This record gives sequence, C-alpha cells and structure tokens, in this order.
Amino acid sequence: MTTQKTNTLSPWLILAFICLPVFIGSLDLTVVSAFLPEVILQLELPLQTGLDDAAWIVSGYLLAYTIGLTFMGRVSDLFGRRKVYIACLLVFMVGSMLVAEVDPEARQGVARLFYNLLFRLSGERPDPGGVALLTIIVGRVIQALGAGALVPVSLALVGDLFPPAKRARPLGLIGAIDTLGWVLGHLYGGIFVQVVDDWRWLFWVNVPLTLLALLAVIWSLRGVPQNIAPGRFDFLGTGLIVGALICLTVGLGANVEVSASTSMQQLSPLPPYAAPVLLLGVGFLLAFVLVEARLRDPIINLRLFLRRNISAGALTNLFVGYSIFIGLVIVPILLNARAQDMEDLRAVALAVGLLLSTLTIPMALAAVPGGWLTERIGMQKTTLIGLVTAGIGFVLVWRTWTIDVSELVVGLQMIVIGTGLGLTFSPISAAVINAAREHERGVASALVIVLRLIGGTISISTLTALALWRVNVLAEQQGITSVLDISTIDAYGQITGQVLAELGLIGAVMCALALIPAALLRDGQPLAVDQPEAAKKPPPNGG
Repeated sequence: MTTQKTNTLSPWLILAFICLPVFIGSLDLTVVSAFLPEVILQLELPLQTGLDDAAWIVSGYLLAYTIGLTFMGRVSDLFGRRKVYIACLLVFMVGSMLVAEVDPEARQGVARLFYNLLFRLSGERPDPGGVALLTIIVGRVIQALGAGALVPVSLALVGDLFPPAKRARPLGLIGAIDTLGWVLGHLYGGIFVQVVDDWRWLFWVNVPLTLLALLAVIWSLRGVPQNIAPGRFDFLGTGLIVGALICLTVGLGANVEVSASTSMQQLSPLPPYAAPVLLLGVGFLLAFVLVEARLRDPIINLRLFLRRNISAGALTNLFVGYSIFIGLVIVPILLNARAQDMEDLRAVALAVGLLLSTLTIPMALAAVPGGWLTERIGMQKTTLIGLVTAGIGFVLVWRTWTIDVSELVVGLQMIVIGTGLGLTFSPISAAVINAAREHERGVASALVIVLRLIGGTISISTLTALALWRVNVLAEQQGITSVLDISTIDAYGQITGQVLAELGLIGAVMCALALIPAALLRDGQPLAVDQPEAAKKPPPNGG
C-alpha cells in the first residue's frame, strides 16, 4: 500500500538532508586510522598483538557496514523508508556514543559491564585495556550497522522521490558521497586529532550532527510516499548471505583502509586460514541460492537477475569497484617506496592525501555530469564513455610509471581515472533501480553498493598477492635477497615502480572487461515498474 504524496518540498532539498548522514557514516569507516597508534598506547595493549587486535576497529566496521547494506534495503521495502532511515540514524548515534564514552580503565559505562561479564565467565580479572578495546569494537560495529544501512535506503528513497527519467543524477550523487566519505576519513580524522587532544571527541561530534540530521529527515520525509511491500522478512536467507559475506571479507583478509603508511614491504599475502574460510563462504552462498529459489519472500529475489539491466549493472559495478581500489592502493605504495627515511615518511602522509584527492574528488564530482549525460544520451553510452576514459588513465599509468614518475603526472592520471569511474555511478545505479518494481527498490539499491564493495574486497586481496609474487620474481631475477641491504634499495625501488605500472595494466583490463556487461544496458523501462498492471501482479516469489 502506498500513501498519497503530499510533500511540497523540493526532492533535491530532501536529498541534501538524507546525504548528510550517508557522508558522516562513510567518513567513520576510515577515520580511526588517525588515532589507532594512540589507542594502542592509551589502552596499554601489548605491541606484539595490539595492532592486529586494534585493526578490528576498522575491519569490524567494514564487515558490519557491508552486512547493513545487504539486508536493510529489504527491510525498508517491508516497513517503509522513513521508519527504517530514522531507525538507522538512531543505531548509528548509539554506536557513536558507545565509542565516545569508552573508559580506558574499564571502571564505568559499557566497558565496566563488559569487564564484569568477562570476569564472571572466565573467573579471572580481564585486562582493562583489552575490555576497553572490545567496547570500542562493539560500538564501531553498531555504528556501521546503522551507517551501512543508510546507503541502500537513501538510494531507494531516490526511487520514491524522482521519476525514472530524473533518477540518474541523485543516484550517482549518493554513491559518490559514500565513496568520497570513506576516502576523506583519514584527512578528517588527522586534522581533528591535531585540533582536539582526545580522539573520543571524533565520536561525540557525531551525536549532535546525527540529531540534526534526524530532525531534518523526520521533517522532510513527512509527506513522502511510504511504499510497503507484501511478505515477511527472510531470516534464513539473511543469515546465509551474511555468513557468505563475512567469510569472503575475513578469508581474503581485505581491508578498505588506505593510509599513508602503505608500502610494498607492509603488504602481506592471503592469511593461512583463507582457503577453509573461503570454502565455507562458497558453501553459505550455494545454500543461499538453494534457499532463496524456494522461498515465497526471499531477502533477494534471484529472478531480479533475469532482468538485463539489473544483472548487467551489477556485474559492471563489480568491475568498477575492483578498478577503484587499484587507484587507492598504488598511490600510497608509490610515495612510500620513494621515502628515504622516517622524516620523509611523515611528509608522505600529506602527499598521499593530496594525490588521492585527485582520484576521489573528480570521482564524486563526475556523478553530476554523469547524471546529466545519462538523461541525454542514455545509460549505456554514458557508462561506456566512463569506462573508456578510466581505461585510458590506467593505460597511461602502465606506460609511464616508474619509481621516479612525477607527482604532477600521477595527479593528472588519477583525475582521468577518477572522472571516468565517477561517470559510471549515475547510469549504473539508474539502470538497476529503474529495472526494479516499487516494492523491490530497497533490494536493488543494496545490490548497487554491495557489488562495488565486493569488487573492492576482491581487488585488494588479489592485487596484494599478485604484487608480492611479481616483486619476488623480479627481485630473484636481479639477485636481490634482502630489501634491507642498502646496496639494493635503488633496485628494489625500480622493481616497485615496475610492479605498480603492471597494476595499471590490470586496471585497464578490468575496465575493458566491464565494457561487455555495460554494452548490455538498455535505456527505458523494460518492466512496467510503476504501472497498475505490475502492482496487481506481483512476482511469484513475493519479492
């Protein structure tokens, strides 16, 4: 059932309100990189294990962010966008407060509750620093469940606010803001902790910002149609797909953190437990497909992928996500490989941030002309133009990068790549969401972002393994046995430049492969999405 639309506010004004929480949530994905060392010292964690344990502050957020993306789109289909969006904001605010009020000594608040619980379960007094770290991780997971869910719900709201022909620009804008936020998180966190001594204020600031966004959303969405889909929530399917995503992320050992400390020496191959965990993930995925094919109300109606624009758009976005992370990885590695000492490494942080902005800012800005082009020349042509442009940028990386390539050249090439990839955000999102019926928009919106994140997860792990293998092969060919030998540092730097150039070639290949599904995109509405006939005759699975 759909309520009548009585809202007189401009859809673009409403979009501005719902984009603010999306940006805040995505910022928090990588903002912790600015204070992770401080957390380890403040909590007096052992150096041998502290860094690995503290890394879950980022990894836990990524996992929960992806999980929230996966099923909250369907929840918004079943219960209405406004209710779910407000609930997501409240969840994010609660998580922020848990992190902000953490007590390093575990003497008060939630940390004290965890301390007492662990003491009763084990019979031994737990380490206060470890308990405080656990509190931070739990708070971050709660944060991410709310923040990740905001993205598909926001994309689905665009489907409710804008007619199909006008959805391209707002859809691309939301995707760009989400991507821009987690890349700028490092810079935001770094500046904030320089101004304010206590890192916990990063999370206290979220509370008033979220409250303001909550009031704005309640006011602006008061007259927006609440499209309630028939059916029930699929708990079994949700558990299976969440299990598959957890196994994929943990098994590949991927992390979206892009920091100034990234270097070829710090990369590591797949973890030793990767094979069994990934096999378990495949088992979850196969079980998910079997279960979803039989359920009346699945979390993801697999028949969606029989629609050309949804399957083609999802596959294209997988390649786009893979390509984005190539750009995000090669820049920090290049600059760190050129650093001569610790003083240089400190200066690299700013240079990495500036160079990465030449990739991410054009990527975000290109969403606007991408939407404009989509409305004029269509989804297919706009996506192809974007992929070809990005492919040209990657070819330039392949042909020109050495360890001594100038930062000006790198910046110009990142602008080309970022602009090309950004042009694809709007048409791909519009293709997928326009192909979904009114009561399927939440699920379709989730597919848009989840496939891009999965592409990035696969990208980091496979590129890490490939880069390390190539470095070892080239080093062996040149007789290099240790990167710590002063006499081989220059040779090792040249090898690093060559391997990074080869990663540019992989980026060009990924863009070329993406052209195949992108060419299958079709403009117009293959389904009578908002027609009475479609509403009267729901799909057999109720999805």
